[in-house]
Amino acid sequence: MAMNASDNNILQLNEVTVAMVPWPEHGHLTPLFLLSRFIASHNIPVHFLTLTARNQDLKIRLQGVRRNATDKNLHFCDLSVPASESNKDVLLEKLGESICENCHELSKNTKRLVVIHDCLMITYIGDLHSIPNLTCYFFHSISSFVRYSTLRQVIDIVDGDQDKLIEELGDEFPTVESTFGPNLEEYINEEREWKLSSGVIMNSFRELEGKYLDSLAIYAENDKPLWCLGPFHMLLESSTDIFNRTTQHVCLEFLDRQDVNSVIFVSFGTTTTLSQEQVNELALGLEQSDHKFIWVVREADDERMDLENNYEGKDGKIELPAGFEERVEGRGMVVRNWAPQLEILGHPSTGGFMSHCGWNSCMESISMGVPIASWPIHVDQPYNTVFITNVLKIGISVWNWTRREEIVPATAIEKAVKTLMGTPEGDEMRQRAVELKNKIKNSVSHGGLARKEMESFISNITNN
Repeated sequence: MAMNASDNNILQLNEVTVAMVPWPEHGHLTPLFLLSRFIASHNIPVHFLTLTARNQDLKIRLQGVRRNATDKNLHFCDLSVPASESNKDVLLEKLGESICENCHELSKNTKRLVVIHDCLMITYIGDLHSIPNLTCYFFHSISSFVRYSTLRQVIDIVDGDQDKLIEELGDEFPTVESTFGPNLEEYINEEREWKLSSGVIMNSFRELEGKYLDSLAIYAENDKPLWCLGPFHMLLESSTDIFNRTTQHVCLEFLDRQDVNSVIFVSFGTTTTLSQEQVNELALGLEQSDHKFIWVVREADDERMDLENNYEGKDGKIELPAGFEERVEGRGMVVRNWAPQLEILGHPSTGGFMSHCGWNSCMESISMGVPIASWPIHVDQPYNTVFITNVLKIGISVWNWTRREEIVPATAIEKAVKTLMGTPEGDEMRQRAVELKNKIKNSVSHGGLARKEMESFISNITNN
């Protein structure tokens, strides 16, 4: 699909134009959207190329914050694919075709077109190679620890520290087969054969994952620059930019009434739907813990990529046990659909986070100094759990990964909440999390390592 006429009106011959190409799922969209705003704040036009419904959701969320003046440089390019097509691979192929068409058009109005694309999109955007004034950068939505750990299971890398960790955890250390499935080696080979990459972008910061970033630079990136630009939600000039909302969510009013570090936030992201039996056990565990909580109850976003719907309104048919909300009234709060996660984590009353341990959630929790009760579901989350609990030591596991097919009982949930929120062990984790928070704050401030790397990347795409 070619760009709308209205899009053409805003184009001019720029020194550099950036096209952002996300994988069209929420956990992949959000970090690249935040990176888009950061790049646009440097007076660089940025075009966000994704499905119309996904862009609509981002526009709605952007309306909820006080926008940076330079957001005028951020343009949403709405793409559509045949609504009648139900095959996901075909849908992605059509999406890839639309992305390439738009990039070709954008390249005609700029001296250099910079494409920052999710690594998962390489299968579908091969036609970009015919653009002469093109520079491409890989984006990885996973942590450096996950990328390094999975790479070690595919190629031979000597690392005594990692071997010791694997030996200590035994069967609890995740395998590629139990997380990413049998085709990861094939994908890694495809990634290595991709000829368009001028560098790699990770959502992390070097004080957090320096060892793994250094190893990736040696073993994975084939002499390509590796840019560590996270945490993405802290990229803008003011790290509190995302908090500047025009209205306050009701859960923040609840937090305002609570003591410091007294509330555990419970949320499992946008890709998880718990069974009714599991919901019942979770409710019982939270009730029996006798700790204060905010629990986001929602269904996962449609894995079939329902292209006509945005992410809002996913409360579905999840039912809570009879009388649960009445019994926990005043102590616990249930939120349906969306909740302002970063603001909740940043509130002084929030002292813990029960999470699926997706990397975006991990980064947000770490940056706000909040320890994690980790409950991984799939893909990279079990590796993130190991990183949080055994490497950084700022969290605990709710349930063993080797028993992932079982229903997690209320007793285990109750124990995890009590440990994180009411023991010296939990306090120590919280203190370590606060120390990491302070490191991040210093790193993204002017003169900090992360801030220098961010500005170095901008210099790279504008001057090369």
